[in-house]
Amino acid sequence: MSHQPTTAPQPADRVRRGVASGPWRVFLLAFGVLFLLMGAYSTATPQGASPDEPAHAMRAYAAAHGQLFGPDSRSVPGTIDLRVSTYFAQLESHMPCFKRDITQTPACVAPIAGEDRPATGHSSTAVSTPVFSLAVGWPTLVLDGAKGLYAMRLMSAALCSALLALAFVALRGLPRFRWATLALAAGVTPMTLFLSGTVNPNGLEVAATVAVFSLLVATFSAQTPRSVLAWRVAGIAVVSLLLVNTRMIALLWLLLALVAALLLSDRAVLRRVFRWWPAWVAVAVIGVVGAAVALFYLRPRPLTPAYQPTGAGSTWFEGFSWAADQTVSFMNGWIAQFGWMEIPVPAVSVAVWACVGGGLLLVGVTLGPVRLRIAALLIGLAIVLVPPFSQAAVVQVAGFIWQGRYTLAPAVMLLVLAGIGLDRALREPGEDRRTALLVRVMIVLLAVGQAGAFLWMLRRYVTGMTATTTWLDLVRAPLWQPPGGWFPVTLVAVLAAAAGAVLVDRAVRGGLRGGAQGGLGVPSVQGSVRE
Repeated sequence: MSHQPTTAPQPADRVRRGVASGPWRVFLLAFGVLFLLMGAYSTATPQGASPDEPAHAMRAYAAAHGQLFGPDSRSVPGTIDLRVSTYFAQLESHMPCFKRDITQTPACVAPIAGEDRPATGHSSTAVSTPVFSLAVGWPTLVLDGAKGLYAMRLMSAALCSALLALAFVALRGLPRFRWATLALAAGVTPMTLFLSGTVNPNGLEVAATVAVFSLLVATFSAQTPRSVLAWRVAGIAVVSLLLVNTRMIALLWLLLALVAALLLSDRAVLRRVFRWWPAWVAVAVIGVVGAAVALFYLRPRPLTPAYQPTGAGSTWFEGFSWAADQTVSFMNGWIAQFGWMEIPVPAVSVAVWACVGGGLLLVGVTLGPVRLRIAALLIGLAIVLVPPFSQAAVVQVAGFIWQGRYTLAPAVMLLVLAGIGLDRALREPGEDRRTALLVRVMIVLLAVGQAGAFLWMLRRYVTGMTATTTWLDLVRAPLWQPPGGWFPVTLVAVLAAAAGAVLVDRAVRGGLRGGAQGGLGVPSVQGSVRE
């Protein structure tokens, strides 16, 4: 029987032709903005002035040069000996003049003599696998000294930017993605950017957790062509392997991401995914590597007997109660705690993320469906209970070590979950002008909060924070300058934050057209698909 030609397929054809480059445009634009923001932090942060950066930088240098592990140090308790250059071996010893002292600027740091000569460094990062170190350390094969450190920072920024950009693209595969996109933008806090732009696997942990969660939710929630499903499954496998190699606790974040995505899943879509053999191959690979990594983390490795950190020898209950008492204070570490955690959280950052992030979380979880609330409860319990139990387990040997940034990954995942809840609760197409104004105000506040946090950190290093210094001293009496000068670096950060606000605004307005995108920007197939 012949069919009369119709004009209906034509718009879809145009969508398919345009969409081929659509997801790549989203990815590249998101990557560009994120990399500029993280790169600004890479440049503005003094050498070694992020949590445990000297230790991670030494490990990265050694791994890139063939030494994946090192023997327990007999001279510096609680560390391993690594073959590195003099610059990396002495990086931490040159910091005490301004480390954890906000009145001092990095201008007090003396140059490192003979920085490219071989030396023995002492790193406290022996408990981690060398995957992150290899990923960011390879630039030191051609660069040494400060150039090598900045190159490693930019590699970390590039990797984390790519993962977060992938998360933005994956969320666009949901039938509705407006509030989820806004929630992810709110989840990219100044702390996320700071950790990602320095040599610390914590940034990769956050970016990989959000990326794998977004990919899992998109894969389990919307029907898409097999070609797109293949890319998603491959992405889930690769990102999961990166995630579990950051820290031991990341295994729990991966499990929570999987459970939450299953709770949000469409049963018909889920059956289709797991009837496809490549999906089981990915599950097997993740399972085998995850088990091997878990065995690595759990291997017996006693610390040097002379190692006596603060709080070592405390009882299980003392460790538990200390961390439990800090539950609310730890949340500051989700927003902005720069340097070695000595820089106080700027008030503007707390206000912005309390209003925007807190509002999205409260409304999204409240209005979301029951299964989403269960997922939120599980993640919330992990955020509250993991710190005291983890601290109690290690306090006798390691002392009081827990920091708020350690739960940043599930906190951002919870925020994205709340955004998905709002998208599912507010099903009506379109919006009124008051809602549009509210969304735009939230986006502007996030941009202002980003710029304010960056300037706050920069002021601490350029002028120091004393009773007599003011913002005017940035111009009239700078004591220290990052590479290129503080003003150009600030201009890049502010412009990138503004560009990010524009892109997020366009994305959330595009998210009103439910079901427009599937997969990695491919039109979703609604309903069941017959194979």
